[in-house]
Amino acid sequence: MSFPTQTTEPRISIVTVCLNAAAHLTTTIQSVVSQTYPNIEYIVIDGQSTDGTLDILKKYETSITKWVSEKDKGIYDAMNKGIQMSTGDAILLLNAGDFLQPNAIEEMVQRAQGNVNNKIICCDWVVFFLNSTKKIHRQAEFNFNRKNGICHQGTLIGREIYRTFGGYDTSYRYVADYEFYLRVWTITPSVFVRAPQYLANFMFEGFTTKGIRKSNIERWKVIERYFSWKESWYLRLTTMAAIMVRTLKAVTS
Repeated sequence: MSFPTQTTEPRISIVTVCLNAAAHLTTTIQSVVSQTYPNIEYIVIDGQSTDGTLDILKKYETSITKWVSEKDKGIYDAMNKGIQMSTGDAILLLNAGDFLQPNAIEEMVQRAQGNVNNKIICCDWVVFFLNSTKKIHRQAEFNFNRKNGICHQGTLIGREIYRTFGGYDTSYRYVADYEFYLRVWTITPSVFVRAPQYLANFMFEGFTTKGIRKSNIERWKVIERYFSWKESWYLRLTTMAAIMVRTLKAVTS
């Protein structure tokens, strides 16, 4: 599969989707404003918050290219909306509470060697926890039949990728990003490129992590859709174990 080449300096769109995120949104916005890369479009899709989120958006209005506040059909519907509103050559989805290192976009664009619109650039990332000093360092990996080795907060996806493969499947409530990666990887794995630096920071308090048992059940359905048992026995076992642990915790709590 071939994609058009890119000859001009790429414009990068960063999209933040949020709902009642007043406690954490400022950190995310400031990390976007602090980027060393100059050609950034910043879009915020709010799901009609009622907690002060809109006050923060108005405060930073001069730093935000576009923002809307309206009802949506869930996090992936909001992400699709942001992608459709964006005009960049590549898009990064950064949730409220997550943040980027100041050089993140610059490093990922450099890793694409000037052609971001037909690649998926994935950096390493740090998982952090609220009210804790605990941190987990994760490296991007593309062996999707064994694990989901990337996080969307540190993934720069070229516009041509979305044009070719479509957006996020909103029939999945928790793992539509994982399904999207498999949709691309099973057809053209060569578009995935690692930026081997810890450039993204993922807050372990988000929508998917709060519903982690349901997330793992959905993940099982995606695994069945894309892989045979032989191809994915290890991934199936670890996913099943995670479902059982979460189920036992729910029963005994």
